[in-house]
Amino acid sequence: MKKGLLGVLLILNIGFVAAENKSRLVVGITVNHFYPEWLMIYRNALTEGGFNRLLSQGKKIMADYSYLYSQTGVDQATIYTGLLPAEHGIIAHQWYDRLRNKRQDNVLSNESRLLGEEGAGLTPDWLQAMTLGCAMKMNNVFSKVYSIGVNGEEAVLSGGSCANLALWLSENTGKWISSDYYADSLPSWLSVYNTKLESDFFIHKGWMSLEDESGNSMALKLKSKVGLGNSFYYDLAQAKRKYDTYRILKATPYVNTLVTDLAIELIKNEQLGVDNDADLLTLNFSSLDYMNRDFGVYAREFQDVVMRLDRDVERFLAALDQKVGAGNYTVFLTFSEARELLPEELSKMRLSSDYFSIFKAVALLKSFLNLIYGEGDWVLDYDAAQIYLNRTLIEEKKISLKDIQDKVADFLIEFEGVSRVLTAHSLTHNTSSAGVEVLCQNAYSQKRSGDILYALQPTWIPALKDREDGYARYSKRCKVPLYLYGAGISADIKEECLMTSLLPMLCDILCIPVPYTAVK
Repeated sequence: MKKGLLGVLLILNIGFVAAENKSRLVVGITVNHFYPEWLMIYRNALTEGGFNRLLSQGKKIMADYSYLYSQTGVDQATIYTGLLPAEHGIIAHQWYDRLRNKRQDNVLSNESRLLGEEGAGLTPDWLQAMTLGCAMKMNNVFSKVYSIGVNGEEAVLSGGSCANLALWLSENTGKWISSDYYADSLPSWLSVYNTKLESDFFIHKGWMSLEDESGNSMALKLKSKVGLGNSFYYDLAQAKRKYDTYRILKATPYVNTLVTDLAIELIKNEQLGVDNDADLLTLNFSSLDYMNRDFGVYAREFQDVVMRLDRDVERFLAALDQKVGAGNYTVFLTFSEARELLPEELSKMRLSSDYFSIFKAVALLKSFLNLIYGEGDWVLDYDAAQIYLNRTLIEEKKISLKDIQDKVADFLIEFEGVSRVLTAHSLTHNTSSAGVEVLCQNAYSQKRSGDILYALQPTWIPALKDREDGYARYSKRCKVPLYLYGAGISADIKEECLMTSLLPMLCDILCIPVPYTAVK
């Protein structure tokens, strides 16, 4: 009898401990285009309740994406599915769809409509695996999953197919919008929230450094125009009138404040983390978005991005303490498409570096192929370190696909800055165990990737067509810090891991099964 009673008490005790450690809310934070070293460079200027709270009270791990290049959207898909691009299918912002003979955006869908404005909606239909949100909802139908991002791509791919709602900032209206993939209409609280027009407040305010906000903005504006002093001032209202878009906010740190404000409002209105039905909230911040190459890593503009984001994180963690309760939530923070040093910065260290232009390389490649095989449209498309050949034309000309892929590879390797070129044939028919080849294999999808994948030397950077070129943007920094904080974080976690290990780790904290699509 005593044994039976002891067994019951033991079971109850185990259940009690598990319930104690189980998190009510998981918050995933990714910061795009961030230079991770900033956290050390500016650590003494950071608040105790912001980044320093995660650094000093949390656990730091070096996480490896383990594929050819890191890119926003691709990275979010990897984090939340626990799979590599070769498996989850999101290999880039866009890829060439050979079946439909067109570029395919990784989230844009003509079968869905936007909520909050007119236009085609965004969906996670091209994502080929379950996400953390799916795992949570499969375990508990009462779990809620919400995702917020500066851009729709990151919000949609973070939330996955089971999200209650994914929200992103409209470049047309400055309001928060979504897609009818998730709901028939925006929640009433969000419609009211959108009337505040917080975006307009920041537009009229202009961007100056945090330390200059208490000063005379007009004097600062004049000094900035004539190049006096070390301060800066950007007239956002004038830029808004000129370009007629709220996109300009994405090139300021204010957009992160907008994400933070919405996240706090969402937690309150959707009652996230208030009961034992664990919820998920994903946040996607940005470091100047499409203008992240316009300033050096030590520029005052970037310093201001770090300082302001630090205060946004501090405010958000304080809100979690108040609304969810300290010890009842788990936070992870990591980086997507982490900032690399530009050639101008590397030259100061006497390192050989430059920009590699795929556009110029392909122009020469087309001439080369015309010379070898005759006039023809041999290259269908190219971007994000891959080239798509015209397989229909190749077949019509009765040319060996393997041979022409090898010719292209031999041609590209002669360009300065290119370190390795692999063909689709070699990636499909061979298996590697180390080096760049493995990174290429992890990023390669037989259905979606190009015929040629190339890697640049460590100090070389892909050139852009223009400032807003998103296709050639990617980072070779595949190893980034991952900060874990809050409920269920064990002190004995290893100091290095694959980024794909994060999903099983979070499932373990939540005491739920890992999605079978992620178990390899």
